[in-house]
Parts: sequence; structure tokens; C-alpha cells
Amino acid sequence: MNFKVIDSQKCFEGYIMDIRKDKIEFENGLQADRELVEKHHEATAVIAIDHEGKLLMVRQYRYGTGLEMLEIPAGLMDPQESYEECAARELQEETGMRAQKLTRLFDYYATPGYCTEKIVFFLAQDLIQAEQHLDADEFLTVHRYSIEEAVQMVASGEITDGKTIAAVFAAQARFKMD
Repeated sequence: MNFKVIDSQKCFEGYIMDIRKDKIEFENGLQADRELVEKHHEATAVIAIDHEGKLLMVRQYRYGTGLEMLEIPAGLMDPQESYEECAARELQEETGMRAQKLTRLFDYYATPGYCTEKIVFFLAQDLIQAEQHLDADEFLTVHRYSIEEAVQMVASGEITDGKTIAAVFAAQARFKMD
């Protein structure tokens, strides 16, 4: 169904996102209000598999939940940075590993009902040791799990981050694990 925006008001302007309220009209004449979070930067996420077939993950505190969460490496793109450059940078910054093979897998919209955020997923293979470069406000630890262990952690509720859940099942399908 098509619609047109008949009014738009910016409600908040921030560093990584803006929020606006739109009044839209559908092709049948019905009008509705919509709130939209507009992300300033796109992001990448990395499904990194080491030489033992283990999935690299990071545990870090997330302000929005008030919890430490287990996640795959991910982050926002810098201006003028390609998706591939961002994925490679985030992998090294967070895990201290570099990928000799980086393959784009899929795009992911976390909350398309009210947010423009898109995360582009990559598979990182043939990893080599490099130097970890955490941002000043990043405090995380690196962990390695088999894909089967990660699937069980999703099932048990230990992994609750949406992009990581998508990554675990994508890795399971990619490597045809039961």
C-alpha cells in the first residue's frame, strides 16, 4: 500500500539519531501518525569464525538494557567508510583479529516499524591475530563458542541481542549444523 507524508516535525536531534513525527495519508484516504527514529550512520556486524570453527563474540555492558550482553562484533560506519572497511575495522577493534576473507551475507533491519537502522552482516574467515583497539568507552571481553553452543545459548535465553540471534542462525544455516 502506498502512502504520502502530509506533515513532518523533527522532535529530537541527537548525535547518532534524530526522531521525527510524521502524519501520513494512505492511498485510501486514511491518515495516521508515525514516529520514526532516523539513524545517522549505518552499521555492520561480523560473524567471525576462527580456525577451530568457533564463533567470536564479545560481552559488553549495554546502557539501554542495563545488562552485560553477549554479542557478535559490530559497530557504526565512519563517514566515507565502506561496509567492508567498517566490518574489518570493527572486527579488529573489538576482537584483535583480522579476516583474510570477508564475505557480505545479508542486510538486517532491526526494528523497521519505527527505525531506519540497517545492519550489513559479513562472514569473516581465515582469521589472523592482530592488535585489539577498543574505543575509550568500550569495555568488553572476547569469547569463543561453537555454533552449536551459541544456538543453545539463544534457546536458553542467554543470548538476547537481536543481531546476534540472527547471526547465530545464519552461521548455523551456512555451516549446516544440526
